[in-house]
Amino acid sequence: MSDKAARSYTHASNRVKARATAERKDVYKSVLENPFRIQWPSIPSNAQNLFLATLVTTLESAARSGSRRSFKAYARKALPRSEIADPVEGTNPSSDSIVCSKPSACAVGSTPSPSLAVSKLAPSGHMTIGINEVTRRLESQLKSVRHSVTLTTTSHANPVVPDISPISAVFVCHADVNPPILLDHIPHLVAGCNSTRPGSNPLEARQPLKLIVLPKGSESALAQALGLRRAAVIAVHDDAPYLPIFGDMLQSVPVISAPWLVPPIQPNSPKCLIPTHIKQLRTTAPKDMKAAKEQRAKARVAAKKNGVKPRPKKCLLTTAKPDA
Repeated sequence: MSDKAARSYTHASNRVKARATAERKDVYKSVLENPFRIQWPSIPSNAQNLFLATLVTTLESAARSGSRRSFKAYARKALPRSEIADPVEGTNPSSDSIVCSKPSACAVGSTPSPSLAVSKLAPSGHMTIGINEVTRRLESQLKSVRHSVTLTTTSHANPVVPDISPISAVFVCHADVNPPILLDHIPHLVAGCNSTRPGSNPLEARQPLKLIVLPKGSESALAQALGLRRAAVIAVHDDAPYLPIFGDMLQSVPVISAPWLVPPIQPNSPKCLIPTHIKQLRTTAPKDMKAAKEQRAKARVAAKKNGVKPRPKKCLLTTAKPDA
């Protein structure tokens, strides 16, 4: 989220012909806001800090617990295929037999460091990291909910059960992303996943997807815990073993949804209209409108005298009807 709500541009124009410095005044124009807007959830600052501390602690503990497992997987992957077979009874494979796939990774006859193994393999496979990756995952989850069904007289339509683990919570470093428009689509995707009619899909028993906004400076802390350069968005899957840690805190996060995507349960239910929101756009206008119009008319006459080609007149092309 930017520090300023609006930015003023006061630099000179790059026009070939400078605009006349006429006296101007500030005016406000009323503009209708888009009714299909979804606001970011309102989370107190203390709750944001608690979410950040818990998430960083969870990532660090997952990295420590998975370092040994990741090191074994990385070492087994680095061995040639002929040496992956089970060792002969009575012999122990030495660490000197591990061969790195890249010469720059480690020297000959040395073992790869556990930190390299952890960086090659993610500390946890129950999350999605990155703006693009989380966006694709949310789109896939939304597509699995909004499936098309063809009804026939001989067969019954079976709901399509997604083969991927759904997302349960999305953590966004909104204050650290510049420009913020890069994240404006995430609330709409989350609201689309939550705006499903109860009883119309197999995901009705699951908890709603929560969107959590983290405080400013959280991206660097998350990136350091993950060993990455950037981590602006992190999505935690529904089958993550550490998801119950956030259970009590997620209860206080409001659920965002798109009410216009939810069909009414009863056909005669009253319609809920979104209140009209009018924005005031600040701009400038000449103080003397009559003088400004006369000046523009004189400029057009002068342009014609200087040999400026007039615009071609519009002509209406018609086709003659054949005689009967």
